[in-house]
Amino acid sequence: MATIHEVAKYAGVSVGSVSRYLNGYTLKEDNMKKIAEAIAALNYKENLLAKGLKSNQSLSVGLLMNNMQSNFSISMVAKIEEEMERAGYGLLLSGFQGNPSQVQRKIDFLLSRSVDGLILFEAEQHWAEIQALKGLDLPILSINTPVEFEKVDSILVNDRQSTKEVILRMLSLGHRKIGVIAAPQKDYVAKERLSGVLAAFEETDISKETLSVFYGDYSKESGEKGAKFLINEGISALFVCNYNMSLGALQVIYEEGIQIGQELSYASYDYFEASEIFSPKLTVIKQPITEIGVLAGNRMLERIRKKNQLTGETLVLNNEILWRESIGRK
Repeated sequence: MATIHEVAKYAGVSVGSVSRYLNGYTLKEDNMKKIAEAIAALNYKENLLAKGLKSNQSLSVGLLMNNMQSNFSISMVAKIEEEMERAGYGLLLSGFQGNPSQVQRKIDFLLSRSVDGLILFEAEQHWAEIQALKGLDLPILSINTPVEFEKVDSILVNDRQSTKEVILRMLSLGHRKIGVIAAPQKDYVAKERLSGVLAAFEETDISKETLSVFYGDYSKESGEKGAKFLINEGISALFVCNYNMSLGALQVIYEEGIQIGQELSYASYDYFEASEIFSPKLTVIKQPITEIGVLAGNRMLERIRKKNQLTGETLVLNNEILWRESIGRK
């Protein structure tokens, strides 16, 4: 079996350079290419067990995750894992499916595996189980919800601004009876998205009395119920706050033969590929999944390398609004 010294000799670089490459550091492009070629030519296999024992690390990061079944969650995990694997780290997943009572057990599971860092996805700061992490000497990062602890990073997206812009567009085109299918106002993300809707009305001084809100539960079925209720209310425009609920709403719209963009303006949160093939194409808010995954992975690796000495930051990424023909003039 080839050794790290043989890899260095083959590549014409120092052992230290090979070591830094294996630990995920960026080197000169030419050196990185030479090292990669040497590893492939010599079929070098890193002894991860010995590496972990020597550094007193497990070379793994825990990811505590809400809603593991959504398109957004699956895509984001794939990007985080890609970044971690590039640096020689594995990702351990544990989900709590929107049930806070499971959180402590899931955290205990991840910590029992001696993970080198912990990523939280849509875990609320006010939960007692999350508060208990405050004194933990472990790199922690939160995605989609702010956790304002001294050494914890929070990666957020500008949901409020994005939803506000969509509703402002509807209002500018003459729509007043606007319907919204919102998620339960129990979590940060749901509150941010609905607050953007309300902010649009406040900014234009248009009365919110013409706004109708139906509270779903993130499911396709609740999207169906919401669409039926709001259409019966006589709305001229509909905004849906998540992917699953939008599927239910669209099913009702098409079953009732309502022409999107003409009889009913429509937009939703969460990009999905089928939005490209609808006629007319659907206006959707697209989350920066790749950017979130890359930033989360790299930021966590940086915290691990610097022994958690970094001060916590709140990093906000921008959604992209894909404006299509589904929003028309009243």
